[in-house]
Amino acid sequence: MATATLPAFLEDMNNSYERLHKAFEDNFWATKMNLQGNSVAELTRTKGEYEAFLGNADHLAAVRGHLQSGTATPEQGHVLRIMEKTFTCYTTGSAEAARLKGQLTALEGELEDYRGKMPLGYTDPATGDFHSASSEQLRTHMRTEGSEAMRKACYEGLVSIGPYIAERFLEVVKLRNRFAKLLGYVDFYDYKVTQAEGFNKAALFQILDSLEQQTRPILAHARERLAKEKGPAALEPWNTGFMMAGEATTELDPYFPFERAVGVWAQTFAGLGIHYKGATMSLDLLDRQGKYSHGFFHWPPPAWRPAGGGGGAPV
Repeated sequence: MATATLPAFLEDMNNSYERLHKAFEDNFWATKMNLQGNSVAELTRTKGEYEAFLGNADHLAAVRGHLQSGTATPEQGHVLRIMEKTFTCYTTGSAEAARLKGQLTALEGELEDYRGKMPLGYTDPATGDFHSASSEQLRTHMRTEGSEAMRKACYEGLVSIGPYIAERFLEVVKLRNRFAKLLGYVDFYDYKVTQAEGFNKAALFQILDSLEQQTRPILAHARERLAKEKGPAALEPWNTGFMMAGEATTELDPYFPFERAVGVWAQTFAGLGIHYKGATMSLDLLDRQGKYSHGFFHWPPPAWRPAGGGGGAPV
């Protein structure tokens, strides 16, 4: 590709990436929030198109061609190296690996949909009635509920997730490992660690094993102290969180009420010098059936600067 086309190449890559990224992220938000009309099929389709763009070997070759030409400005070179790293992480170089990746995307979508429709909750030990509750609600009850029987009921509800998804999740794990081994990795975890961190699973576990060995006596002492102060039952999984933080959480609640959460969040970021001038933000803070239970932040249109100046699409 001629050097004169480099600005146009970068502009095209950025525009194409933004379009595909936003389509995927919009569907990601709709399914995670369980919004009316959301479609797992659309999420799978847009994710597949997004990853196919990133895994396109022609894109990687074009980027390397521009780098090797030696005509890019320092800023253009910086952008090209970011693109090279990104495309390298997604390009498999194997038609079979690409086929497995497509199957994996579909299977993961089905698993998420299946988990989202799970009738999760707890059985009231006093009445025997079942109450629907998200995983976050169950965890909150385990930290704050004064009744041990109720905490145990919530714990049992929470651990019921494993058996419910186990069979389908194992199929995902099998396919993930087939995909990774085809690319020369030990397993999928080794593949993800290497791509994200630049070193393999063995190196990571050397670090983690050392950390675990050094902190093991601290953990043992903490558990012994908790059992001595609160009784042996404090070590039961449905009791530990409550015994360690239950009273503090109850006492702090009046100072950090839910209705002030957004204002406090904005003041905190402003105090750190972080502003979102001109941005459009969507906040969904209400728990409900089928909604993803864990908090997350996403950025549908990525930030970038067009050649003509200004910025990319608004957040």
